[in-house]
Amino acid sequence: MKLKFVPLSLSVGILAAIWTYLSIKLGWPTWAGFVGWAFFFVAGGDTKALVKAGLPIIVGVIFGHLTLYGLKVQGELGIILISILVGLAALVLVLLMNWEPMALAPAAFSAFATFFAFTFGKFKTDNFFALANIGYTLLGLLIGLGLGWLSVTIPTWFQKK
Repeated sequence: MKLKFVPLSLSVGILAAIWTYLSIKLGWPTWAGFVGWAFFFVAGGDTKALVKAGLPIIVGVIFGHLTLYGLKVQGELGIILISILVGLAALVLVLLMNWEPMALAPAAFSAFATFFAFTFGKFKTDNFFALANIGYTLLGLLIGLGLGWLSVTIPTWFQKK
């Protein structure tokens, strides 16, 4: 049995340990990095994956932030409004799949969900509408994309040419 993924496995394991340590020490969303990392591989696991997953991730987080404004309305009406806005965002994200740069809609949906987990978990701020929520969520997701790229690049450094 040939173990062709040993170098990649070692690279991923070491980088995952480093990312977990640094993100906890810095107060960054650890899980967001792993979500972004996963979508690097879903998008093909190569340099093109950075763009293929990157734009949908950014759009998903922005859409997540915009839907929060439904909560500006108090009470039951606010819950109804955010529900409608989430439905509209989902509709638009699926329609955007027709545009090649947004074809990887699962990355956008995951980024949307990651933003909600970050914001509703009150991870960094107590203000749902703070732009910092966008920044911290994107930080984790995009670092994850970078870690994905790095995890496939490092093994190539040790290959015989």
